[in-house]
Amino acid sequence: MGQQTNKIQKRRRRLDYIARVKAKTKAAATAKPVKKKAAPKKAAAAAAE
Repeated sequence: MGQQTNKIQKRRRRLDYIARVKAKTKAAATAKPVKKKAAPKKAAAAAAE
């Protein structure tokens, strides 16, 4: 059997990864949706004429 990798380091790496993913999903959930721009004024002026 070969040398075991350090399971404590692996656990720490995994916990860090899970924390990053959790923070990313939390940031995406709280991000406000982008507002659509208002219709151009040209269309409103052309309709009034």
